[in-house]
Amino acid sequence: MNLGNEISVSAPRRVWTRHASAMGFAVAVGVLGLVGVHPTEGRADAASVEPPIVDLPVPPTALRTSVTVEPTTTTTVPVEAPPPAAPPPPVETTTTPPAPPAPPPAAPVKPDPPAKPRAAATSGPEAQAQVEAIADSTGWNWRAAGVRFSMGFYPGDCCHWGVYESARSIIWVGPTAFGDGNRLRYVVLHELAHAWQYRQNRFGQFISDYAAWGFNTIGPALEAGADCLAGVWGATGSHYWRCTADARALAGRRLAGDWR
Repeated sequence: MNLGNEISVSAPRRVWTRHASAMGFAVAVGVLGLVGVHPTEGRADAASVEPPIVDLPVPPTALRTSVTVEPTTTTTVPVEAPPPAAPPPPVETTTTPPAPPAPPPAAPVKPDPPAKPRAAATSGPEAQAQVEAIADSTGWNWRAAGVRFSMGFYPGDCCHWGVYESARSIIWVGPTAFGDGNRLRYVVLHELAHAWQYRQNRFGQFISDYAAWGFNTIGPALEAGADCLAGVWGATGSHYWRCTADARALAGRRLAGDWR
């Protein structure tokens, strides 16, 4: 009847061998070639030869003459200056103001962060209404049977998902049961099945019913039966065992009042 105690990754160098001997040979040939063009012996022979004397004719301009040259006169005609040119018409100019600088690019608008899903209430009127709606879906009049729900861990044995306190007929639904919708539904329906079992007061019959599946004492038999009855009411999970189809059918008959 106590559910869900959660304690919790050279290049080969090519060595290019320079053949120094070949290069040295090339340089030597070049130097020797330059020396061979201008032999030093040629300069001494050229300096010992006297240049020949050449008689040049007297240039005509150097001869004297008795002819008197009459002076000549020249008259300079004044040149009339052209009239001054008219000044060019003024040129109209317009000044275009420079274009205003482009505004800086606007930063991209960040999207609003996704809204965080609101945590389910684990206590108070909202949690109470959610639990009672699940109980009402069974069709069993639990209110008339005197069953009540209380939101919170059972004070005498913390911290189970759910506990049925038979002495006061209170079903305690712990806050950890609200972490998942399927879990909450299973907890409410399983504990409500215990309340139904106690109202029937047929404990010997429940042991006999579930002994075929190895539940031979009252505690295990009640837990196995509560899982089967929660499945009949629409729970999608289980905790103590996977109730077989024939065991669920048996729980359905007992719920309908068939005790044969």
